[in-house]
Amino acid sequence: MRWITGILFSLIGVLLLTEGMNLRAIGAEDVDGSGIGVSFLWIEINKNVPTAEIPAYANGFLGTGAIFLLLAVSSFVILLKEKSSLEPIRRKNLA
Repeated sequence: MRWITGILFSLIGVLLLTEGMNLRAIGAEDVDGSGIGVSFLWIEINKNVPTAEIPAYANGFLGTGAIFLLLAVSSFVILLKEKSSLEPIRRKNLA
């Protein structure tokens, strides 16, 4: 189950980074009218983002994607350390 969580975090992280890079590539010259609509995985985030705020949305997607990838990498490192020791993690006896 923990492997699936790591894989899911990596997939979401890559998708978020891709969306952030796409928003960065749009820039101000490709915008018709007052703004654009921003959606992620078929879910509409905002219907009308003004042109001046597009970089802020791009930075948000890039930052969130980086956090998800960092979580995935740390999850994989923990899982690989467990696997290499071949011993399960045991709770510390606090009493």
